[in-house]
Amino acid sequence: MRRYLRLALLAIAVAAALPAYADITYTCDPTIDATQSGTCAYLNTNISGLYKSIFSNANASIYIQQAGGGLGGSETSLTGISYGTYVTDLTAHASSDAIDVSAIAALNGVMETSAYGGGSVVVTTALAMALGFSPSVLGGVTATGGSCTHPGTSGCYNGVITIATPASLAGGGQGLYWNQTGGTQPGNTYDFYSVVEHETDEVLGSSSCIDTQAVPLSDYCGSGVPSAVDLFRYSSPGHLVLNSSLSTTPGAYFSFNSGSTNGAAGAVYNTLDNGEDYADFVTNCHFVQDATGCLGSDLEINKDGGAEINILDAVGFNQNTVPEPGTITLFAVGLAGLAVSRRRV
Repeated sequence: MRRYLRLALLAIAVAAALPAYADITYTCDPTIDATQSGTCAYLNTNISGLYKSIFSNANASIYIQQAGGGLGGSETSLTGISYGTYVTDLTAHASSDAIDVSAIAALNGVMETSAYGGGSVVVTTALAMALGFSPSVLGGVTATGGSCTHPGTSGCYNGVITIATPASLAGGGQGLYWNQTGGTQPGNTYDFYSVVEHETDEVLGSSSCIDTQAVPLSDYCGSGVPSAVDLFRYSSPGHLVLNSSLSTTPGAYFSFNSGSTNGAAGAVYNTLDNGEDYADFVTNCHFVQDATGCLGSDLEINKDGGAEINILDAVGFNQNTVPEPGTITLFAVGLAGLAVSRRRV
């Protein structure tokens, strides 16, 4: 991953109760269907429908386009709220599933509150909406990367996703594959919709505040300020990997219960200063949220062990069905607003 930063001041208001609903809408640049017919319809039926089938409150307006450069990237509107507000709103809007119960207990624990309790948490505006904030008090991003207010209104989005053009990949003998074309995916292609899911997860709230572009690592949200997903990063049971004490030691993982469980189907985070996202997984061609794309792989968040689903569940998105404890993948192991864009290499 490569990350490009943009900052903008936004005003926010106290969260107000909003009805739970799920509707991810993709607005497509004309180049999308011009490149491959039927893509926009597939996005707004199959991909949007996938998230709607999993989550009851995953709502986002996303603009999608194609351009040269990295395989995929997203520019996402973010906002900062106090830790106390985040925990209160998460509690108020949580389901009763095992992940939510454990995540809220962890965030109220001594270890987590002593580390982050007096500060702020940065959330995507899509996540803020799931936590009860009205879109009218939030900022968004335009198709050209500018700032706007009230995502979901005309020309204002929660995020902008950019996918590589086939021509930009062709020089390396690679290409893109679209499921609606049918047939077997060629081994030298990247699945278009796997990349879209990766970037959609980041627009929703799977992104870290940590910048891996330079040595040493830095926190672009502010010194020691975490994103929502940063609150759940551990090196072992009871040991948070803090934004105020960054580590490039391999093996950090997502946990919704203070480190006792790897809640991401065994995946570990990329924590190196290598330009790939800090909250992406070390690539093994198994997860949608792998740090780099995988040729010949068709990955979906509901078919890769549930890593991304569990993360989005913990930070504030509710699953439609309450998973029994045995169905959750458990692996034991020893205010200012912001906007950020990300690139997949």
